[in-house]
Amino acid sequence: MTIKKKVIIVGSGFAGLSAASFMAKAGWDVTVFEKNKTAGGRACQWNEQGFTFDMGPSFYWMPDVFERYFAQFGKKVSDYYKLQRLDPSYRIFWDKGFTDLPANFESAKALFESIEPGAGEKLEKISARSAVQV
Repeated sequence: MTIKKKVIIVGSGFAGLSAASFMAKAGWDVTVFEKNKTAGGRACQWNEQGFTFDMGPSFYWMPDVFERYFAQFGKKVSDYYKLQRLDPSYRIFWDKGFTDLPANFESAKALFESIEPGAGEKLEKISARSAVQV
């Protein structure tokens, strides 16, 4: 008789859910504990007065990682959600006003440059370094 391995995952953020799903796929008996009422980490949402606020990422980072994850289970990202480009990407609130970050990269560079001379070039450099190499 084979005894099924058991594992406890603490936290239901992306890492915890990913670990749990791969271990379950491998035949483990998985239990996930989360301190909050809903999924946590970067998957957390806050609902208030009919509005839903994403408490996680401001950007959809590494779409290839999500595509690869879902493919491991014979699924596609589009089976579960549809991405929609937002413009502005988000709004930063200051003491006296706000700044909208445009979705267009050249416009974002111009915005950075208007706030701090040289910042547009620095944004270009950091973006080039962080680009996915295929």
